[in-house]
Amino acid sequence: MSGALVLEHRRILADLCGPARFEQVLLRLPADARREYDEITPVAWPRVSTAEAVVRAAAAELGRDFVELHEHLARTGVEKTLTTLWRLLLRFTSDDALVARTPRIYARALNRGELVPRITGIGRAEIRIAGWPDIPEFSSRGIRIAIETVLRLAGRTDVRIDEELRHDGRAFLASWRP
Repeated sequence: MSGALVLEHRRILADLCGPARFEQVLLRLPADARREYDEITPVAWPRVSTAEAVVRAAAAELGRDFVELHEHLARTGVEKTLTTLWRLLLRFTSDDALVARTPRIYARALNRGELVPRITGIGRAEIRIAGWPDIPEFSSRGIRIAIETVLRLAGRTDVRIDEELRHDGRAFLASWRP
């Protein structure tokens, strides 16, 4: 995962936990994950397993469901990343242009695999992950939430993302109302 994304998640978790509880989260980590997490910079590419370990530790510390907390982090991270100006511009972007930009957004967040999007009809798209057949559930969930959040912030309504496991990886089937 990109260091910038993990650092954004760190800011969100630190706010949720407060300083003392966030320190307890870090103490729950295995030594190698803690060392990697402490050394993250915006241009680093830490392991997905390290980011997942932090979210699991935070969920345990906060008494929250791990999946729910991860979805909250993913959604909040995208919302914070897309500032007011970007949100406004998204609302005037066509579905074709919006879907065509997803590979660039993906490449800034993950350095494995490739996002391959295509419009399949009005208010419908298929977005495949190519080149990463064993993508972790943690990454897949984050991608699904990011797609849903971007579409919602772009003014699309009734957004639905279904995920399919395929022989060559995963695909997300998105539908929305313009």
